[in-house]
Amino acid sequence: MATPPGYPAGDVALNVVRVGKHAVFTVYPSYTQNADPLEVLEYTGPSSPPRSLGRAWSVAPDAAGDGVWLIRQDAPDDCRLQHVSFTEGELGRGQSASCRTQVRTETKHGLLITINGGAAESTDALIEPATGRTVRQAPRILGVAGDWMLLDGLTDLTLVDLRDNGSKQLNRPAIGAVPTVVPSREGAVWAADFANPAYRNTSTQTRDLWLLRPDGPTWEHVPGMPFVTEHLKRAGGFDWSDAGDLVLADGVLAAWHPGEPRWRLSTAALPQGSWSGFAVLP
Repeated sequence: MATPPGYPAGDVALNVVRVGKHAVFTVYPSYTQNADPLEVLEYTGPSSPPRSLGRAWSVAPDAAGDGVWLIRQDAPDDCRLQHVSFTEGELGRGQSASCRTQVRTETKHGLLITINGGAAESTDALIEPATGRTVRQAPRILGVAGDWMLLDGLTDLTLVDLRDNGSKQLNRPAIGAVPTVVPSREGAVWAADFANPAYRNTSTQTRDLWLLRPDGPTWEHVPGMPFVTEHLKRAGGFDWSDAGDLVLADGVLAAWHPGEPRWRLSTAALPQGSWSGFAVLP
């Protein structure tokens, strides 16, 4: 484990998002609210410096895994949505967008965004990135992958088939806060963490991972769950590997393949200190 050269040092934080087999970092100030767009860096390998993708308020992977969507700022109240390829650079100037738009991920059915990100009146939408046309809008969209969209409700979840807009109500398999949802790379199975940062109104944090198979739909409880943790907000996270393993960073690094009876622990050491964001490459 080593820090690649050329990354910002000092009082900053790095947030990582996986884009296909690439990784992209966003540089944040650690303790202050930033008044300027954030620096976006493409990871180029363990022994080479990152490549700058410029500055943006938000970054999300494109559907092909070959580039990103960015919210660029040209003036205090003038922003635009732009597509940037890792190999070809900026793919046109883009189209006008609110500076408070948060881009999340692109799928074959559209680009998932949050409108008025960070505000109490925020809402989620799936849009055509080329035109801005809204394909689907809901107060809270937990994720989109393959032909499926998962919506959060007050007491249950709704699974939407984007091929025909049919929907199914799903019971929550666990009590917890709004789940963090990470679909597998092909989108056939989704990992959902019904984590609780204040279990029974205490300072105890718990993690509770379940698998959702949208084609069923069916829930499967991941082995060893739930468990007490100290890493919900810092020094933790989960992602899928290219081989279909669910990889968890939570004090230790572990991997589990659906169908296996238990987790496999890694001898690799996790970084010390306060960090957030986790992605498995390639």
